[in-house]
Amino acid sequence: MTEKQNPEFKYVDEYGFDEARLKEAFEEARKIYKERGFMREMGVGKAPAITTVDMARAWMTEGHPFTCDHSEEVCANALKVLNAGRKAGVPIFHTTTGYWGEKQWDLPRWDEKIPMHTLDIDDEYWMAIDPKLDPQPEEPVIHKKYASNFFGTHLAQTLNFLGVDTLIVMGATSCACVRHTVMDSTGYGFKTLVPRGTVGDRVPGVIEWNMFDMEAKFCDVWEVDEVVKYLEGIDNSVYRKHERKLDK
Repeated sequence: MTEKQNPEFKYVDEYGFDEARLKEAFEEARKIYKERGFMREMGVGKAPAITTVDMARAWMTEGHPFTCDHSEEVCANALKVLNAGRKAGVPIFHTTTGYWGEKQWDLPRWDEKIPMHTLDIDDEYWMAIDPKLDPQPEEPVIHKKYASNFFGTHLAQTLNFLGVDTLIVMGATSCACVRHTVMDSTGYGFKTLVPRGTVGDRVPGVIEWNMFDMEAKFCDVWEVDEVVKYLEGIDNSVYRKHERKLDK
């Protein structure tokens, strides 16, 4: 892909999909799950970090095969959380999925299902974290090769070193990379929180279903304002700091 956008890759809900009925169905399903002991509150700790999942232009700006629907709204909500985290001094890690060079030897079998070859790390336009998130120079960008932010990366080790106990996850897409990141986060022992309205996807209904299922089994789902209030109360002295000679 080049910087030139493809007008065909514009995702707008024209399916006539009744999302209201879907939400009603999930409200009923929540009652059933809670009666069986699912959807318990995981809660949050004192040392959160934030990770965005594939919130580069390729997912958050129109014109790419991976473009998500309602990305303007998703980015606006995510920015509220990011700004609260920045103000509190919370560690923030971005990720994007991409592959190197013309031959893309680092591209796994995933391309046999979806057009992963369009994600070229050398394409500075599409691979850049979307400007709508106002990414800061001190916020690392991790290049991953598969769905989860944890798969084949140093994220878990870094969070453990810093003393993080809670991970806030936002990004795209709900059915794959966000979901797998959430599952791995809980598997690595972090309390996991997803702010509602900060997750994107391409097909109506997919977000509602995956948010419902993740909340039932792997994470808590809070409103954005609740997450912002939580972050405003964080004391950043809880994080373990690097001891470098240059810092002394």
